Formats: sequence, C-alpha cells, structure tokens
Amino acid sequence: MKKRLSLIVLLFPVLIFSQVKVGSNPNVINPSSIIELESTNKALVLTRLTSVQMQSISPLNGAVIYNTDTSCIYYYNGAQWINLCNGSNSSSFTFVDNNDGTFSVLENGQVVFTSSDLTGPAGPQGPQGDPGADGADGADGAVGPAGPAGPQGPQ
Repeated sequence: MKKRLSLIVLLFPVLIFSQVKVGSNPNVINPSSIIELESTNKALVLTRLTSVQMQSISPLNGAVIYNTDTSCIYYYNGAQWINLCNGSNSSSFTFVDNNDGTFSVLENGQVVFTSSDLTGPAGPQGPQGDPGADGADGADGAVGPAGPAGPQGPQ
C-alpha cells in the first residue's frame, strides 16, 4: 500500500497542468498560453542585469534581459547574447502594430510571429457629442498690391 501511495504522489505532479494570467480578465486565458499578461496601463519589466551579471549566468536558449550598462534588450540564442539594439547583428527584429489588435514580430523583414487579437471585442458606439463652439476669426491677411488703373470714363 505504501508503494502505491508513493507512486501516486510521484506521478501526481506530472498530471497537473496550470496556466497563469496576470491583469485584466484573469479567468479568460488563451488555451495556448502558459502565462499571459494583459494591461492597458502597466508594462512588462524584464530582468535588469549589468553586462558582468549577464555574462556570468548560463541561461536557457531564448532568455531575454534588459542590460542596464548598454540600455538595450538582449536575447540568448543558445551560444551567445545578442544585442537587439545593434543593427549589425545577423538578425534584425522589429515589432509592428497591425492596427487590428494584433502585433507582429519580424526578423530580417519576415514575419516570425503574430499575436492573437489582444483588444477583445469592441463595445457599441456611444452617442454623438454636442458640436463644439466656433473658433476665433483669424487675423486679416496682408493688403495686396494696387491693381492697374481702369480706363477713363465718358465726359
């Protein structure tokens, strides 16, 4: 009986699956996310390290940090730290707002990731507001040159 109980206790953590959402709507998480952050007024702050601290760790491939000495973001490619602020790297990453609630990450101009819609459904349009007051009249322009004299009238 003790052996069976020990086996169940050892195998139980393998059967647990967990997802974490921090921010708005904590009960709504994308099924493909293990962790999801959502906010309209706060930012994700990366781990901040000096260059010496960054070089002294053995990170997993894909690790991302903010280097306080260079004021740049670095990622670890499995062999070395890559400075994302340096345009001379073999890879160039850019982030693009697709203006539809999604964003894309491009590497060397090619899309490598597009997020799901992060905005959620739009609410109904609100009522039209009152018209605003007329603005002040602008200053008069400069007086133009005098035109040519007209023909003399009958006598």
